[in-house]
Amino acid sequence: MIDHLYRAKEKQMAYVLHYDFGYTKSSIATLMKISPQQMGLWVKEVRYEVQIHQLNQELDRIKQKLICLGYQPQKALVYRDIESYLV
Repeated sequence: MIDHLYRAKEKQMAYVLHYDFGYTKSSIATLMKISPQQMGLWVKEVRYEVQIHQLNQELDRIKQKLICLGYQPQKALVYRDIESYLV
């Protein structure tokens, strides 16, 4: 698990170096000792994670607004609640 967390940090670092600091994928790949193709995948993965996270934040804001307007999540469907009606 530590390796996975370490690798995730490397991917995020590569993303920042490329998008925020303007380094080329090739130069970052050399720094990280991976292929340029792998670097492209890393940057793409983190970009998707950023997009998903931003969407989740927006959906959370919408959910909170709907709750303020009086909407509530529906009750969870639980089989045991209807079981007595089936016999």
